[in-house]
Amino acid sequence: MYNIIIIFLLVPNIIFSQELYSVDSLSLETNVDCMLLDDKKERKKFNRAESVIIKGRQDVKRLYDAMDLVNKLTSPLHRSVLKTEIYWLREKYFEAMNQGLRVIENCPDEFPYVYYFLGHISFIQKDYVASANYLKKSIELELSDPYYSDAIMMYEKAKILSDIINNPVEFKPFVIKGISSKYDEYLAIISPDQEFAFYTRRLIKKTKQDIAETSVEEFTFSQKKDGVFSYGDAMRYPFNLTDNEGGATVTIDNNVLYYTKCSRDSKGYNNCDIYYTTKIKSLDGTYRWSESKEFPKSISKKNAWDSQPTVSSDGNTIIFSSNRKGGYGKTDLYEITFENNQWSVPKNLGTNINSAEEEKSPFLHTDGKTLFFSSTNFPTLGGFDIFYSRKDSLGKWQKPINIGYPINTSTDEVSLFVSTDGKTAYFASNKLIGEGGWDIYGFPLYEDAKPERVLFLKGDLNDEDGTFVKDIEIEIKNLTTQKITTIKVDKGSYVGAITLEDNDDVLLSIKEEGYAFYSEYIDADDSNYISPSTLNIELEQISEGSSFKIDNIYFNTNSYEINQISEQVINEFINYLRVNKSIVIEINGYTDNVGSFRDNQVLSENRAKAVYEHIVSNGIQKNRISYNGFGEEFPVDSNDNEEGRSKNRRTEFKVISK
Repeated sequence: MYNIIIIFLLVPNIIFSQELYSVDSLSLETNVDCMLLDDKKERKKFNRAESVIIKGRQDVKRLYDAMDLVNKLTSPLHRSVLKTEIYWLREKYFEAMNQGLRVIENCPDEFPYVYYFLGHISFIQKDYVASANYLKKSIELELSDPYYSDAIMMYEKAKILSDIINNPVEFKPFVIKGISSKYDEYLAIISPDQEFAFYTRRLIKKTKQDIAETSVEEFTFSQKKDGVFSYGDAMRYPFNLTDNEGGATVTIDNNVLYYTKCSRDSKGYNNCDIYYTTKIKSLDGTYRWSESKEFPKSISKKNAWDSQPTVSSDGNTIIFSSNRKGGYGKTDLYEITFENNQWSVPKNLGTNINSAEEEKSPFLHTDGKTLFFSSTNFPTLGGFDIFYSRKDSLGKWQKPINIGYPINTSTDEVSLFVSTDGKTAYFASNKLIGEGGWDIYGFPLYEDAKPERVLFLKGDLNDEDGTFVKDIEIEIKNLTTQKITTIKVDKGSYVGAITLEDNDDVLLSIKEEGYAFYSEYIDADDSNYISPSTLNIELEQISEGSSFKIDNIYFNTNSYEINQISEQVINEFINYLRVNKSIVIEINGYTDNVGSFRDNQVLSENRAKAVYEHIVSNGIQKNRISYNGFGEEFPVDSNDNEEGRSKNRRTEFKVISK
């Protein structure tokens, strides 16, 4: 049985070899002479054939005459040498590769241009590692013109691409459950808070009127519940009115959606434009999307492909892909900015991003500094590859970096986006084993490609009665740079994102008149604030005689020296006193019951005094501030455990008058 199988496998190869090579079976020869032909007649035939091949470089028809001359050569080696070039010139790369491999197998150091042909073929076939090796060898063997210059340029490219392949990045994809189904899903985006997903699903449908099944694209919405996305539903009105909608992006508060809508004109041109819609709360408490609106004509061009928008975390910048006139390539990336209550004219992102090839599928991360996109420009491993670029200190986009192999392959990779915390990247693929054809996948993003750290906070803002607090501002201060980001509270809820370095701590504060001072110190290593995070805030209304506690005013054991964290918090409280100019405050210090009663009394008074002196030294009038120490009296929790004792060690602020 095994003999029959072996014969069956070998017979096609024998026939194939006879058809292509006739007697050019060099591997069967012994003592092959790799030197130039000594026989004058044979050398004359060789030179004649070579001369016709040279002419055939400009006139392919002459190559047929050259092949006749080549077949008259006695030496199988030299027939294969010339046939390699003939087949290469005729773009019969499989045949050229086989002839060339026979030559270098027998004579590895004699024919540099055979290595060049093999290198060129390997490059076309996207085998960049082999291409670099062949081209390097051709140069080492002193390849001459007309191929030398091209070999140098091609080798430099092949070397870069082979280095990408030889240095693979971590890539462990997993299918996104719920969104991915037996149907095709693609052009996906997950909201910055990771709660909603928008994507296109291609369904196979058949109505009673249809004779055959038809393929239908639906712009689809999915919501996460218990950590898993739902199957998803088709977006209702005003969506799915045409047969080609999707490629969406959403603001960080999930209230404004930008998406692409395409339609064919009377001439059959598929015109694509970017639309936007706003979330509206209905009387019954549910939400719906407003009528979609197109951008003005200064942005949306007739007979142009404007598509795949991505919006910045502050909502003031949109980057999109377009084939409009005046670009550098077939499709370029452009940006528009919202200034003076209107969107600017589109601005090309420039030659650091755009090329003479194609750029599309942009994704601007929540950090506002990292841009992912797809491009067919070098260095691409084939088709569209995913690249990323970062803004420098001047706000200019730096040279893009190929995200690496095996994320990128010899086929197209598009539509990558990254989670707010920078840890997970998402993309669509039909090359992996998922739920159906095209599915949505995620994978842990390797360190070098991660965006900068982002603190993403959202939550509700209520008073102690549970009533939404409106029209106030939350300040988030970067304690390293002292930069302040202001978030406006809209209808009792807020959302905000700031970009940070890995070691930056931040202080969130509210200094609203009529309410107690509120602060939240967020340490860079605090695992409770891995983005995105929810922080619901309760503000206390102040009245004469009421007290409020300020967290994060700490002292070392048996010390009343204000540490650095406490100083930052107290400084923001000083700003609160400057906003609330008439308020008079009494600072009250408390301890736990560890130590003697007398010592705790003295320690609490010294700590309250230290806070008082720091406030007064920063310009607050003494008649607005007083202090007391109560030691271990008036505990708010049990002193029988550390958790309770930590609550009893506190600094409270009593409102004397407002």
